[in-house]
Amino acid sequence: MLDVIKTSYAYDTWATARVLDALEGLSEEEYNGPECSGNGSLRDTLAHLLSCQWGWFSWLDGSKSLEEAYGLTLPGGAIATVAEARVHWAAIDRQAHAFVDTLTDAALAESCAWTNLDGHSDAAPLWKLLLHVANHGTHTRAQIAAGIRRVGADPGNIDLLYWELSHMGRRYDATA
Repeated sequence: MLDVIKTSYAYDTWATARVLDALEGLSEEEYNGPECSGNGSLRDTLAHLLSCQWGWFSWLDGSKSLEEAYGLTLPGGAIATVAEARVHWAAIDRQAHAFVDTLTDAALAESCAWTNLDGHSDAAPLWKLLLHVANHGTHTRAQIAAGIRRVGADPGNIDLLYWELSHMGRRYDATA
């Protein structure tokens, strides 16, 4: 399972960098316009992606309580430019990898318990929570990629298989 988690976050780093690269080519109007099905604008959907990963890893790594982690929200205005988004992403990505790099299979199997702000308590193995966060990132990046396409730009291929094959030195033809 450790391999799956480490692969998920290596892919997460790569795919988010590609999305940021694609966003660099957009005008301010395209970046801020209501072209994204996620959270309105591409900028605000990107802010949501960054906020969620920041909150989750701040709770999982113990640097914030659950209540504090819920409050970690990066407003769209904080990433008015893609350059500003890159700065925030770099710190969030470092935090995620600092946590993931310490994990063992035994730690991934441990139950992680919590009580939501509404008083509901639950628990799940750490590996399931980490896959949830990675999956959320993939989903949200896909919303951003679709928004980039809606404004007539090309986000490139951000598929996991493309990442894997390209890291193995193989060419991936999306039409095959």
